[in-house]
Amino acid sequence: MNLYCETERLVMQVLPAYYNHQVLQFFMENKEHLEPWEAQRDKNFYTANYQRALLEVEYNQMVHKKMLRYYLFLKENPDCIIGSVCANNIRYGAFENCSIGYKIHKQYCKQGYGKESVERLINILFSQYGMHRIEAMVHPKNQPSIALLESVGFEREGIAREAARLSGSWQDMYRYSLLQKKEGK
Repeated sequence: MNLYCETERLVMQVLPAYYNHQVLQFFMENKEHLEPWEAQRDKNFYTANYQRALLEVEYNQMVHKKMLRYYLFLKENPDCIIGSVCANNIRYGAFENCSIGYKIHKQYCKQGYGKESVERLINILFSQYGMHRIEAMVHPKNQPSIALLESVGFEREGIAREAARLSGSWQDMYRYSLLQKKEGK
């Protein structure tokens, strides 16, 4: 279990529950930026107690290899969360697949941090978690996310009809996937 890793410019770290105030600050600063692309939040989501409980649940799921979330920090400013990357619904056996998601602070968008962290996450999922397939769902109007996925090799498979409830209504989503490349294929 990798609690910490780095990229050229980032520190990627699984956070213990006592980081709840920093995580809350990230979400508060990015509420309007992220909400159009995410499910409606629980009424207590934007509280320190909720974030502490969520960090504890996520850590427990990570220990059991059901999910993995790294929070992102700049190497030059390791005290400020600038985003997160996550693998969830990790399945083994006949499936060996998972879904990924990512969030970048509004002040750090379009600087390559999303791509850098997603590439590192992909490497970890294929090499350490034994995944064969990684999936991602993205809203058709979320062009930055579409561009990120395609830049790291994901291919659009089609449309998942009414797959996510966003802004109070069911929305179609693009389904993307990335397969692990095996030598000789």
